[in-house]
Amino acid sequence: MDYVKYRDDVINKKEKELSFLKYFSAKDFEVIDMNFIEKLQWKQLNQDDLNSLDTRSIWKNGDAFYSLRNDWTDQIQHYSREYHLKASRVTYAGPISINEQIYTNLGVEIFNPNRNDMLQCYQYIHDFIQNELELNVDFAVIGHYQLFDLLLPKEEQTEELFQAISERNISKISKLLTQNHTLVQLLKTPTHQQLDFLTTIADTEHPTYKSLLYWKAALEESGIDHIHLDITTMPPKSYYVGSFIQLYQNNNRNPIASGGHYNGTLEGFGFGIQLN
Repeated sequence: MDYVKYRDDVINKKEKELSFLKYFSAKDFEVIDMNFIEKLQWKQLNQDDLNSLDTRSIWKNGDAFYSLRNDWTDQIQHYSREYHLKASRVTYAGPISINEQIYTNLGVEIFNPNRNDMLQCYQYIHDFIQNELELNVDFAVIGHYQLFDLLLPKEEQTEELFQAISERNISKISKLLTQNHTLVQLLKTPTHQQLDFLTTIADTEHPTYKSLLYWKAALEESGIDHIHLDITTMPPKSYYVGSFIQLYQNNNRNPIASGGHYNGTLEGFGFGIQLN
């Protein structure tokens, strides 16, 4: 692997970081920075933290534990357990480490957001992608971390079923439920048609359903015509509770940007762009 980055690549990447921070600073986001090395308070680690230890670079020095940051939202959650963050909306740019690989994240967070705040955040991100990064968004993937509550009664929500769903194992799902179960029928529907199919099987007054339709309308209004539903994604952290959105270019398996609603130590809505 070539670890050395040369002049044009380095300057281009730094210019994108600076452009991102200046763009959101002009939109009244507070620019923040935090240490790439986090000091972990072992007694404060929750189950989410413990579950992520396998992906983090961790070492012990004396009586203290340290880790390279692997998620900005996580780090902000950690910070807010001890200190008050003096901003209602922030923007940042900097490295994260996942499985010993270093990436650069550009991100924004809005705390205690209402629906208009979330929509505005998305619109800003979409505008930056198009006008500053000069990239087109060809399609979007949306979902909701409470979608299973819309589709399944609690007694059917088992770990075995969720594992089968994550594997897209329709045969096993059919055995655990039935061939004619609405979830099975939904999974057999092409992903770009699944939102329309939901209309025929879901409670249209359910807040999860309304949230999905709201984001579908917002994405279409911004010019994204191809919208896919993802019901297989489980929340990476327990504090992710609402809608999530991923923006893609054709022929690129990694999203340009990802966003979602969470409610942990802080409630917020965040969007991030990973620079490779």
